[in-house]
Amino acid sequence: MTDTDLQDDPRWQKLAARGGLITLPFDAPDGWPHGPLPKGEKALEVGDDRLSPTYCTMQGHRFLRALLLLPITGARTVFGFETWASVSEESWQGWLSARADGRPFAGCFAWAANALPGFAPGEPVACNLVPGPPGELARLQPHPGNALYAAQREGISPARLAEIHAAAGADFAALLDA
Repeated sequence: MTDTDLQDDPRWQKLAARGGLITLPFDAPDGWPHGPLPKGEKALEVGDDRLSPTYCTMQGHRFLRALLLLPITGARTVFGFETWASVSEESWQGWLSARADGRPFAGCFAWAANALPGFAPGEPVACNLVPGPPGELARLQPHPGNALYAAQREGISPARLAEIHAAAGADFAALLDA
């Protein structure tokens, strides 16, 4: 599907004008060996590994759930990977402390913890993990020098959004028809 095809599609025009967020969620960080969080459960624990809707501990590593937002050119709607960020033990302890005290997490350095469809796999992507609005996931901001940084800064075209959905095996037509 080309940008011209999408621009002429009334379903895309409606989706682009409505505003809001389109997400592509990841159940767990890459390498999580225990399957998805069972529906209705608050956590999945296997030995020392634990997966919850907002955090994960796996084989001594710590992860926080985050949104990596990519603006869509010509649209009020924003696309976001609902992904995972690998954080250091010190950052993990800071997050736990902020959570226990009911205060916002200050943010930290993180590594993107999922290979994102539509972007070349390769070296891990260095990011900043910054607080999101109250009650929402933190935001993942890639460092300069990679395609995700450019996509976040410049936005993606509607056709690129369709390509990302196709690479993820997601049904873009269903998104248009929603």
